[in-house]
Amino acid sequence: MSKTFNGIVIFGGMGSGKDELARQICTLRKNAKIYKMSVLCREMMKVSKVNPKWAGKERYIGQAIADKIRELDINIMCDYILALIYERWQEKYGWDNTKLNDEEYKKELLNQLAIIRNEELSIIVGGRTITDFNYWKEKGYLIVGIKVNEEVKKQRLIDRDGEITVKNSNSEHNTESDIPYIINNLCDEVIINDGTIEDLRNAAKNMLIKYNF
Repeated sequence: MSKTFNGIVIFGGMGSGKDELARQICTLRKNAKIYKMSVLCREMMKVSKVNPKWAGKERYIGQAIADKIRELDINIMCDYILALIYERWQEKYGWDNTKLNDEEYKKELLNQLAIIRNEELSIIVGGRTITDFNYWKEKGYLIVGIKVNEEVKKQRLIDRDGEITVKNSNSEHNTESDIPYIINNLCDEVIINDGTIEDLRNAAKNMLIKYNF
């Protein structure tokens, strides 16, 4: 592929294998670094360990918190992840964009992301909405969708989160409802994750070669 991307953003629903795909990429590329968009929400889900009121409702907590954070700014979760990527290299290169106007800022940020891509392969896990898609696409990232057979997905979720948590999860929540459309119509690449870990690893390897990562 002739186009150069600044990193990879993985879109997928609950139980699709987003995290495992990211881990497999890391085994294939030593400079890969994972950033999880769910990190803030997952931290709050831990309250169920000390308050039985929330037992089995962990995913509800995560989804509700995602809603509240996005009320502040629709892109703030994406901004947070991009800030984590940016600050790893800001000191090394002495970047300071504070005095730039909006258009200058956007242009300079893209230039800086192009430098970062030579330092690390940023893997952003957890894109879910059309807004997320547009954000990362504008930043020059490869958008990768991962999907899985419904029965396989259900069993993986039960194995990971427990049957009660899965039952209380809302697959129609706005952090899930956009995903089928994005994967089926918008992604640069789509990986089917119905097989083994080795199958997923091979799919990741082929993708990295295809897009010159």
